[in-house]
Amino acid sequence: MMRKTKYMMSAGLAFSEADDMKKLRSKALQGWHLKKFRCAGYELEKGESEDVIYSIDYRMLDADEKDEYFEMFASAGWEHVCTDYNMHIFKASKGTIPIYSDRESDRDKIRRLAIPVKKVTIYAVGLTILLGLLMKFTSGTIQIVSVFAFYVALVFAVPSVMTYIATLYHRLKMMK
Repeated sequence: MMRKTKYMMSAGLAFSEADDMKKLRSKALQGWHLKKFRCAGYELEKGESEDVIYSIDYRMLDADEKDEYFEMFASAGWEHVCTDYNMHIFKASKGTIPIYSDRESDRDKIRRLAIPVKKVTIYAVGLTILLGLLMKFTSGTIQIVSVFAFYVALVFAVPSVMTYIATLYHRLKMMK
């Protein structure tokens, strides 16, 4: 019996968004279509082979903005596939005009991506520093718990800092 869904890991949208979109296209050509975001990746669903391109947009939407937003993309030939928080992936037939066709819109997209990444980074680094101080200036059970919590927080802080640095790098690269 053949599986109907499978998981594809993301290389990290802040690091290699274009590579992820190319991999999704390659999978669609093999009959595996993006169904939804999943933890650090994508869930794909088996179907017919399809030659499509994928693109992502980062935008916080209020409930009353969603219909107009998705309609705008649909009128340009882009079908909404899935959304997670402020990330929206669309697909279109090969040859459709790209969502981001100029430097200014590309810069704006990276700026919007950096906003939630910056917030997560500030919280993760702040929590790590706080737990580090707690670990250093306490003893007994509180210290043992804070040591464990510090390392857990560090596991989140390091990748979030790296991701934020990647968004800054992409913004600087686009300014040149």
